Amino acid sequence: MSETNGSGRRARIVELLREGHRPITGSELSGSLGVSRQAIVNDIAILRAAGEPINGGPHGYHWEGDPTSGVFAILTCAHDREGSQKELETLVAHGVTVLDVTIDHPLYGEVRAELTISSHRDVERYMEVLHASDTQPLSSLMDGVHRHRVRAPDDVALASARGDLELLGFLHEG
Repeated sequence: MSETNGSGRRARIVELLREGHRPITGSELSGSLGVSRQAIVNDIAILRAAGEPINGGPHGYHWEGDPTSGVFAILTCAHDREGSQKELETLVAHGVTVLDVTIDHPLYGEVRAELTISSHRDVERYMEVLHASDTQPLSSLMDGVHRHRVRAPDDVALASARGDLELLGFLHEG
């Protein structure tokens, strides 16, 4: 289906992002709407300028919706490169979205990268890129110590996720 009317296409983008339970890539949007990826990039810019709460990250675009919904927290963790998958899988299993990762670098100060990982598929994609690029996560610059800003559906889910991270030895004090 080719959506050639710009305002109709933008309305459909918002609808798809609101309904989505995971970020949607620009390529996925362009494919389902029958337009170029550049048209999607332009539409996202127009929608953001109009006040739509659309955020983007390495896994695609997502609609932030009510930014006050859910329970937000900062979790300080420490683990090696191989612990990344277990940490992320544990969080999403409790319905927790990992919004970003931050380190406190001695030279550059606070360094943050958006993640927006909310599903097991998002974790798989993250790990695929991590292993395919043979790179190190941001936390490797600080001996594995990093912070995640997270959003949980409620206090119970957050406490449960925190408890599991503690059992794994991933929560970091201090």
